[in-house]
Amino acid sequence: MARIIATAENFAFGPAGKLVTVAERLSRQGHQLTFVGYGTAFQLARRSGFWEDVVERDTDGESFQRYCENSLRSFDLLLSCVDRSSAEMAKGQDVPVVWLDPLSWWWDELPDWVSDLDLRITQRTIGAEPSEHAPQQRSNHVVVGPIVGSIPRLENALSATDLLVNFGGGEAAGWYKLGKDTNYPYLVVESLHSHVDLTKFSSVTITGGERFVSECRRRWPASRYSFECLGHQDFLERLASSCAFLTVPGLEAPLEAWSAGIPTLFLPPSNSSQYVQLDEYRRQGVAAASIHLRDHLPGLDLMQLPLRERSARFLEQLGGFEEDSDIRRSWRKQLEAMLNDTRTWPQLVSDAHAFIDQLGRNGLEDCVEAIEALLRRKGSESCVYS
Repeated sequence: MARIIATAENFAFGPAGKLVTVAERLSRQGHQLTFVGYGTAFQLARRSGFWEDVVERDTDGESFQRYCENSLRSFDLLLSCVDRSSAEMAKGQDVPVVWLDPLSWWWDELPDWVSDLDLRITQRTIGAEPSEHAPQQRSNHVVVGPIVGSIPRLENALSATDLLVNFGGGEAAGWYKLGKDTNYPYLVVESLHSHVDLTKFSSVTITGGERFVSECRRRWPASRYSFECLGHQDFLERLASSCAFLTVPGLEAPLEAWSAGIPTLFLPPSNSSQYVQLDEYRRQGVAAASIHLRDHLPGLDLMQLPLRERSARFLEQLGGFEEDSDIRRSWRKQLEAMLNDTRTWPQLVSDAHAFIDQLGRNGLEDCVEAIEALLRRKGSESCVYS
């Protein structure tokens, strides 16, 4: 069995969540995995118990470089979910690299060396037209359906009355910081407390990153809602036992909810990629229950802008969205209507199942088989040259 070092870009919970899904399956097959990372990626990874070790290092920093100089060659493989620094360093030390990319359509640039990595796995996700930097089909490139673990519904799922509310990681180092660049998640929680009737739900769990959860507990110490930063498996278990899922329009959590057959309702986006994703979810017919910034403000064509400008332009508009009291009253009414219109929820599930079928199921199995094939090939080469 292989020793694998795993990394994920520190951008909210998306890359780390995708990494954990794949890494957990590889661990169950007998491989030994070590996670190295920081920030929101580290927050999520350290809540999983299958790692041989979890090491907190900034993959863009000198401490990670020293770690790699001392330890990287002791691993058989590096699995990177779009973390560029670790992949480049492993390539430089001739350690095989798997580049796991759920966002190939999003990039405005990628280093040329990414094309020459040992294996690139592209997740087919929202059906958006790929950018010019998306990988072309090559022998080292595999395209798979949604990489989602098995999420069995409970026997009493039809009688479930719990609501799961998700804000994801909520921030990304170097891009946007909660409490500094945006207070949007807190505005939503305040609305759920003061302006939206949730008494029909037997319990409400609100999940997000550590900073968000800690601040919510401080602001609302007597809340009847539960604020939790959940590990990935715990999140999936809560999802499976919920009657509905209210979430920001990230990428990974909706794929998991749709695959599990959970009625999924969308809050407004909290970052630039979520803005584009919600556009696409609506275009694909899987976001009939959604609130978008463009419902209240002029629409943005973010994909025409460089990556940094997308984020800056989005945050500028999100700030206006947060500050406008008339807009707040309007989207609160939308939110309450979505939560009350339970008759439409079966159709939400039906539309989502059709969408997942279109993208292709078994993405996790195909992904893991491609990694196993690479390990077998590298093992055979080692035997030949030894």
